[in-house]
Amino acid sequence: MFTKLRKQNNEFYIPEKKVFAPSYINKNFIEEITDFCFNMTFGKKGEHRRYRSGGTHFRRNGEIFCDTFQGKLGEFFVYQKLIELGINTSKPDIETWGLGKWDDQDFVINNKLINVKSMAHFSNLLLLETKDWDGNGIYIPNGTPYDFFVVSRTKPDLKSIFKSKRMLYSDDITFSIIKTIIDEITFEADIPGYIDNSMLATVIDSEQILPKGSLLNGRISMDAENYYILTTDFLELDNIVKPLMNV
Repeated sequence: MFTKLRKQNNEFYIPEKKVFAPSYINKNFIEEITDFCFNMTFGKKGEHRRYRSGGTHFRRNGEIFCDTFQGKLGEFFVYQKLIELGINTSKPDIETWGLGKWDDQDFVINNKLINVKSMAHFSNLLLLETKDWDGNGIYIPNGTPYDFFVVSRTKPDLKSIFKSKRMLYSDDITFSIIKTIIDEITFEADIPGYIDNSMLATVIDSEQILPKGSLLNGRISMDAENYYILTTDFLELDNIVKPLMNV
């Protein structure tokens, strides 16, 4: 069984945490990520969902940019770490796409499908919206049965920076302004670990759920219902080498 959140009425608390242990993200990746995220939001060459599955919060372009940037930053950091582990794989996709079209997977290695989940450095929960997953751990929007879910935590929290500059809820910001802000930041990340499909299936079967409308740590209101797994229950990234390499 997996570690449960501590419940108190409608509030849920994280009982254990995994310490953020960062290393620097290759700066050569940042320009590619910035271009991609701008095109997908303010550049209007691509499009993202304004609402999360089962959610009610309408996301503005500033929020979507930050979410997209964090996600792509996590993918590139995982790529960086997989290469360091001696696992050859292609770089993350930076092709823009329209609404309703997503990558089927972030990495395919020896026919194994890897989905990268990125979150802020202070986060300790992998959250997966319940409406997106069936009982076998298959991602409903594209019918994909992912083999592994690798989690990356990034720092700093770009949303906090955008919010301090009153940009988070904007729908119209120029590329030059965003690039100036990004260029001043040194990004770092860690990988607290990963889970495999069997672990997800167990969580779904046991209905390990953080309800919509509940409060995480007594202050963060959940916009959608999510399955959850704590970082302390993740497998260490080094353990992914053998199953990926079919050893």
